[in-house]
Amino acid sequence: MRKSNDLTISEALRDPLIAMVMRADGVKLEEFKQLLETAARKRESKVGNFINAIANRNGANPATVCCFC
Repeated sequence: MRKSNDLTISEALRDPLIAMVMRADGVKLEEFKQLLETAARKRESKVGNFINAIANRNGANPATVCCFC
């Protein structure tokens, strides 16, 4: 079971409403897929950097320091 109502990349690429908007805007499926994958990689990198920064703070355990974990 998913914790979020957000669409996965594959769900977004199959969503009929998103497909209609893309057609109206002249956006190709492959371009949209690349955009979503790039954004996901950047987000993942930022989250990883954040957790590493917390972990490196005075040798603390990130699970006990980070209130978002």
